[in-house]
Amino acid sequence: MKKIDYCPFCGKKSYRHQTKSMTLRYKSCPITVKQPGYWCDKCKEGVIGGEDRKATQKELQTFRSTIDGLLSPDQIKHIRDQLNLTQQQACEIFGGGVNAFSRYERGETPIPKPLSQLLQLLAKHPHFLNELHSKQLEVKRHEKKTASK
Repeated sequence: MKKIDYCPFCGKKSYRHQTKSMTLRYKSCPITVKQPGYWCDKCKEGVIGGEDRKATQKELQTFRSTIDGLLSPDQIKHIRDQLNLTQQQACEIFGGGVNAFSRYERGETPIPKPLSQLLQLLAKHPHFLNELHSKQLEVKRHEKKTASK
């Protein structure tokens, strides 16, 4: 049996951890998710903590990506795998910080539109990746030369 506490909103003893269907809107488009959190059965208010938020973040980011015309978290991972890149290698080639691809693939952060478009292009023309990678190596060699002077 789950513990029932006093609701911080209405004060009734009907506040417990449970999952409820919630309908959210993004750019006037609705989505219904099963959202875990601490919910009050009397006043219907609730609190969604960190772990509970993580339970729906990928689903919500996929929904927003579809509406915005961006790659979804699963599509990003699929293309990165198709290009035979680790998350770290993808970050080195495309930028965005050390953990950027991890955050994109977990749905924590939306992918920037230009990067989404570039990955879509590389999915269709993977041989372009060699050109990007060789350009990056040239830049690194130049940086080393300048730093050693």
